[in-house]
Amino acid sequence: MMTWIEWGLGLNGCDQQALKFFAEMQRKAMDRPDEITFITVLAACSHAGLVEQGYHYFHMMTESYGIEPTAEHYGCMVDLLDEQD
Repeated sequence: MMTWIEWGLGLNGCDQQALKFFAEMQRKAMDRPDEITFITVLAACSHAGLVEQGYHYFHMMTESYGIEPTAEHYGCMVDLLDEQD
């Protein structure tokens, strides 16, 4: 459920709200983030130009949650780095 809300916020240009929602979800330990949640979070970082935060979430995904990156995660990181230029 949380992923759909984050995705909807990110899709509608509410990237900061999507990231705040993710932070709140973590703080309250509402749901364990999954692969799709992190695609949404990384895409929100990319759209908002938040390179450092995107790196943080990517490492959180792999190191804290043990989620193996997929092509979609790497694609978000490429987009994120492209926004940096």
